[in-house]
Amino acid sequence: LLMTESAEEFASLCAFLAREIKPSGIIERTYVDDFAMIVWEIQRLRRCKAVIINTAFRAALENLLGQLMRSSGLISDDMFNAKVKALALSWFLDQQCKDQVTEKLGEFHLDDFAIEAEAIRISASDLEPLDRMLTSLEVRRDRALRSIAEYRYALAKQLRPTSDRPLEN
Repeated sequence: LLMTESAEEFASLCAFLAREIKPSGIIERTYVDDFAMIVWEIQRLRRCKAVIINTAFRAALENLLGQLMRSSGLISDDMFNAKVKALALSWFLDQQCKDQVTEKLGEFHLDDFAIEAEAIRISASDLEPLDRMLTSLEVRRDRALRSIAEYRYALAKQLRPTSDRPLEN
């Protein structure tokens, strides 16, 4: 686990998966433990994606406001950068400013999702490797689940002749 992660939450995930899958024996338990680690890592990477996008919001807002304010001619070039940066920062700190920015975006038929879209666009090169890692982990997760099912099937097939014999007194 990373230092920011909760051992209790990981243990809870492991316990939930064990209750759901009901492993019997060390082999199935190992598969379930591997499955839990893969699921945990998928959750971690998804959190990372959200944080990467969230940290790009300020730059995204600056980009959008810059485009809108420049195109509307509301501000001179010498004050432009300082005003845009101050306005973008205030969006995070002041609800009244946030409302003004939302109103300004609306004048151009945009909303807060435009900020999100710009943040994703800015972050795309950072998100791409995470998406590849997530895809790989999801394949591994599905393979681990299939391995449990295949192991159970093979074990049941192996034990069936024994269980089909009549009990001896």
